[in-house]
Amino acid sequence: MENAACARRSRRAMFEGPAQVALFSLVIYVLTFLVTTMVHELAHAITSVALGGRPTLHHVFVRHRGLSGGPRALVAAAGPLFSLVQGLACVAALPLAGPEPSAAGLALLWLALHGLVNFFGYLITTPFVPSGDLGKVAAYLGLPAAGRWGLFAAGLLATAWIGERAAAPLLAFVVDPAATLDAGARTAHVLAIGVAPWILGSVVIGAASKPAPHWISYVYPASAGFFLLVTLGRVRDLEPAPPTAPLWIDAPLWPWLLALAGVLLVFRRVLLPGVDLGRGPR
Repeated sequence: MENAACARRSRRAMFEGPAQVALFSLVIYVLTFLVTTMVHELAHAITSVALGGRPTLHHVFVRHRGLSGGPRALVAAAGPLFSLVQGLACVAALPLAGPEPSAAGLALLWLALHGLVNFFGYLITTPFVPSGDLGKVAAYLGLPAAGRWGLFAAGLLATAWIGERAAAPLLAFVVDPAATLDAGARTAHVLAIGVAPWILGSVVIGAASKPAPHWISYVYPASAGFFLLVTLGRVRDLEPAPPTAPLWIDAPLWPWLLALAGVLLVFRRVLLPGVDLGRGPR
């Protein structure tokens, strides 16, 4: 009887662990992705105002008026560059989250990953999307095809490097003691904390982005987690520290759901219609 009860508790723990990790990470993944998107677009808009433009800030794009040539190219570059700054700043801030894994630490990690992937993802799109941020910069600079493909290659290599470097930080959030010894358990952890939130999150983010004027707004969320394919291969060779008690997933989820609801409200109700910045006629 006692053995049966232990077995039931063990099966329940095995189910709740990955499920709770996936749910927590999904909420935080979508929240930090949307924040990264809004800050990216805000960087475009603020740069436009600083250069004398009259932008209208939307949820996934900025409509510009009053700028052309070099100033317009600077505005286009501002979004990816600020995402890079966000990523590097959050990487530098990761030790401040404390030695123990926490939901706040996971949010900081996702902010770092989203910022870096955003920047290097735009490098990848340079040859294919001339109307994208860095495509516009390349066009203004008259960058030859070899230069554009060089940026593409640099973006791919950097994304693979992110996938390798993300393995250890993501493994710091393991909740299954078996992950310290079993490669399969480590793979299952990355599937729960990264791959599942990426796939499910891309659906949520794509729906929240409608309507968008450019197809890249729908493709980007679906491609933003490709670095995790490298991470999946890397974690098999790493041995994380045993999970600490209490587990980070035992923290309440509702504050993160409330934060996500607030961000979605701003995203859909405020930014989707547009916010006019700068001065002058529309």
